[in-house]
Amino acid sequence: MTNPDAPQQQPGKPQPVADGAEREQAVHRRLMRFGEGETLATPVWEQRGTTVRAVEAQLMTLWHVPVRQLIQGDESVDTTELAHARASVLNLIVTVLDESAAERVVKTMMGLGARHPSRAIVLVANHEASGDSVDARISVHCQTPTGGGERVCYEQVILTVRGEAASHLAGVVAPLLIHDLPTLVWWPGAPPIGHPVFEQLVGIADRLIVDSSDFGDLLVGFRRLGSLRRRTGVGDLSWERLGPLQELTAQFFDTPRFRRYLPNLNRLLIRYAAGPQGRPEHVVASGDDVAPGVASPLSQAMLYAGWLATRLGWKRYRTIQPLTDGAARLRLEGRYEMVDLIIEPQPVEQLPPGELVQLRLRSLGETGAAEFIIDRDARQATVATNADGMTASLRRTAVPEDTESHLLSQQLVVESHELVYEAALRAAAILLASAQPGDSGTE
Repeated sequence: MTNPDAPQQQPGKPQPVADGAEREQAVHRRLMRFGEGETLATPVWEQRGTTVRAVEAQLMTLWHVPVRQLIQGDESVDTTELAHARASVLNLIVTVLDESAAERVVKTMMGLGARHPSRAIVLVANHEASGDSVDARISVHCQTPTGGGERVCYEQVILTVRGEAASHLAGVVAPLLIHDLPTLVWWPGAPPIGHPVFEQLVGIADRLIVDSSDFGDLLVGFRRLGSLRRRTGVGDLSWERLGPLQELTAQFFDTPRFRRYLPNLNRLLIRYAAGPQGRPEHVVASGDDVAPGVASPLSQAMLYAGWLATRLGWKRYRTIQPLTDGAARLRLEGRYEMVDLIIEPQPVEQLPPGELVQLRLRSLGETGAAEFIIDRDARQATVATNADGMTASLRRTAVPEDTESHLLSQQLVVESHELVYEAALRAAAILLASAQPGDSGTE
């Protein structure tokens, strides 16, 4: 499936495998890791050139056959125990377009563990293959939840779909879903919104999860995501990354002393990590979790600005400095003050590109100015408040590590429609459009 929003290949990086069969084999090798590990509870069932009906039948009988001895522990799990331990709470459909996406999916899904047991169906589509065929691989994994308790079991299904059948993935996957459970689609990479296969999968989903930092064209991606909200819920891992900083921001104004400054904010400075040379690079985070290559490091900065704009009633007014080398300056119309919005990249090595490095909010009060500051490094943030000419508070606080498995885990429990995010997304698209060079509102 051609992806119109996919980032262009960077010079000096390995070129993608052109041959469809070789690409499929590369993806297959990565996904085989689902059959490894101590959580594997049954022999892997694998069939080449099978049918959807055969896969459905295998899933139906899976919980009614003896299973091998669990790798962890000496006791065998009998039929009753395994059936009782099965605890799927959702259907999760995952698309894999290339080898890097396969590695990302394996790392993330294995990190989810027993937190959100699901019937996970991983789809690998090869449109270039001649003829129609389906290869299937089913594995069952069991884990003891953190803190103890009954072992929880869940399935992982890998389907390689070729030829004409790859153009009808919704028809392939629909019979395999567990009825009466919510269905979520996670699309690693930039989603090809408008492509028939993508539209089919969205049609059977209660919620679509993407990462807007993957978008090759952030403005187009924001707008297309906004257009989906009437059809399905939308989740964004970039939005999820903002959670700790949004909480710290809100805490500034919890006390009456500082709450009075909130309506009169007149300046917002956002600095985001841009990589050592100001270019997005592939980043490997701690904990052996693979962070995706960041195609749009502006994503979090724009969503944060959109969030504050919608919460405080700011509206677009004028472009002071169009977007150049990742930096822009806009003037917004607040309820009581004009607001300068300044967004700048900052080369850092400790954080993945796109992570917010510094936030500064300035306000004018009856007795003088106040500034609210968050400076972040890899593990901690310094939170400071300067009001009426003196430092009113200064503290260091831990910033939770945002591995992709943790972010996805958080998004799996969100209600179908996240109204605050949808509003922030629309505002972010407006602000980003205003910052484009040639915008008529430029001073």
